[in-house]
Amino acid sequence: MNMETTLILLRLAGLMCLGLIVANFVAAPRLGYARNLAGSGNLVRQIFYVHCGYIVLLITALAVLCLGWPQLLLAEGMGQVVSGFFTVFWGSRVVVQLTYYDKTERRKERFWDLFFLLVFFTLAAIFATATSSTP
Repeated sequence: MNMETTLILLRLAGLMCLGLIVANFVAAPRLGYARNLAGSGNLVRQIFYVHCGYIVLLITALAVLCLGWPQLLLAEGMGQVVSGFFTVFWGSRVVVQLTYYDKTERRKERFWDLFFLLVFFTLAAIFATATSSTP
């Protein structure tokens, strides 16, 4: 794949990451985070929210990188390592959704289940393309 197409794909990945950031804020009330965590200890709740916050920060940083400086993800060396990391990051997210999440719950929200599988698979494919591209 040529460099220009790969840069466009990385910008698309940035837009997809922005969508995931919005989805994180929509998911909290929809899935009842506060209600479901109410019976947990204070430290467990705090750890959960901190982990959520750090994931949102990581995805935000990735979105900024993809939209502002996608060519850095194509650079030989560190760029390929970072792109490789995100290939594994998003690819493993597909595996987690397919093997770990409760199948009954996934069937209840089939549209969203398939939608997010497609998003995570697409992100993994884009970063795999970036990893294998040479400047």
